[in-house]
Amino acid sequence: MEKSGMESTREFFDTWVKTYEATVGRMTEIPAMGHAREKSEKVMKGLPIFFNLYTIWIETITDYQNISMEAMRRVCDKTGKMEGELTPERYKELYNIWIESYSDTFKEFLKSGHFAADMGKFMESFIDAQKYNREMLEENYLKPSNLPTKTDIDEINKELFFLRKQVKELSAKLNELSKD
Repeated sequence: MEKSGMESTREFFDTWVKTYEATVGRMTEIPAMGHAREKSEKVMKGLPIFFNLYTIWIETITDYQNISMEAMRRVCDKTGKMEGELTPERYKELYNIWIESYSDTFKEFLKSGHFAADMGKFMESFIDAQKYNREMLEENYLKPSNLPTKTDIDEINKELFFLRKQVKELSAKLNELSKD
């Protein structure tokens, strides 16, 4: 029964993705016009970035749900034939079976190439979204408010590094000349 529920959830999500791509996703292909054309194009560029992040996130959640269901199935297989009165020792035994089953199931999953590939896709998408957010923040809030951007701070740090290096070199030359 759980599998059919997960399959219907997956089917719904796939339908939703196809519908999005056929409707809202197509809006990003419409060329922007007017005085705010550039800003509109940059905002529209964010839609597919965040949609991709959301899609990968949902797929990751689905994987974790499947792993949780597999772990619970293993617990049920191990405890299904248990009979007798529920004593504190019996509860401890059930708890240990539960911990062992979940730990083993998740260890197997976390060691798999599938998990590593999914995490790689998720992190790549997350970094793209972060980069887009930073660019939009800098362009729409920091620059108009005359506040320093990351690029400005990086340039100042680079200049500070070279100035410190130059001061050290000049100090070394000055010490050398004062010894003579």
